[in-house]
Amino acid sequence: MASTQGSTDKTIDRTTSTAHEAVDRVAQTATAYAERFGEKAEEWLEMKDNWVEGAREYVREHPVAALGIAAAAGYILSMLMRSRD
Repeated sequence: MASTQGSTDKTIDRTTSTAHEAVDRVAQTATAYAERFGEKAEEWLEMKDNWVEGAREYVREHPVAALGIAAAAGYILSMLMRSRD
């Protein structure tokens, strides 16, 4: 009976060890992806800020053209929305 208990304990220990190793690998992979996503998110936010700043500069330098572009975009969007009704 003792040998059966010892064998069961060893099996449980090996299974536990394997499970811990798998969890550690998954955690490491998730951490790596989270770090990469964080870096990409920062890049995207910086790119968005650059585009917004570029648009603001364009509006400051060409206010009439910006109004024309906005009016044309609004007209096109309204035509697209009407065609769906």
